[in-house]
Amino acid sequence: MSDSFFDHGQKPESKPLPEELPGPENQGSDAPTSDDRRMAALMAYIPFLCFVPLLRMRSDPYVYFHARQGLVLFFVEIVAFIFSFPHLSQLFWSAIIIGCIGAAVAGIMFAIQGKKHKIPVIGDIADRLRI
Repeated sequence: MSDSFFDHGQKPESKPLPEELPGPENQGSDAPTSDDRRMAALMAYIPFLCFVPLLRMRSDPYVYFHARQGLVLFFVEIVAFIFSFPHLSQLFWSAIIIGCIGAAVAGIMFAIQGKKHKIPVIGDIADRLRI
């Protein structure tokens, strides 16, 4: 299956998601190294960069898991930023932004450790996405 941007809606193959990163003996010759996979998963939680692993490493279940969560988190951050202007429930939306930053930091820590951990609420929404 191609990782091309122009796949016309093709979905990645349905594979069971590993809980930990597989060792080098389980990776093909063209598969990214564990460090590359972790870096791509880390990038998923950085605003605007979440699209890179989503589009470039879509066939990797570990990276795809983190990319979907990062995308949902990014959209929540955008909505929270828009509504954080004065007179629009500033305190509430500021708390949402702080929560998103905390969730992004947690996602980065899990990505660095090579673990898959669902961020509460964000992970459930990401699982429902058909992207």
